Amino acid sequence: MNYQLLRTILFGALVGLALFWAPFFVLKVFLFLLIFGFFFRIFRGRGYGPRGWAFADRIRGMSDEEYANFKQDYRAGCGNRHAENVEPKTQES
Repeated sequence: MNYQLLRTILFGALVGLALFWAPFFVLKVFLFLLIFGFFFRIFRGRGYGPRGWAFADRIRGMSDEEYANFKQDYRAGCGNRHAENVEPKTQES
């Protein structure tokens, strides 16, 4: 009976200690992730990557007809996963 009482007291002390230190631990993890994310965004840039601006320049350099064809081709989205809803484009020679 003495062992069971001691075990219950020890368990309660450990749970109390965990509940006491949990907010400090969560706050430290949150601040670490916030600071890490901030520095990651600073050193990574705006997220366009090495080819992002080149693609924008390619679109800016298109004529009106080329841009209309581009919009027609990519109207269904990247990879044409919704291609069944898009009418096929006819080729004019």
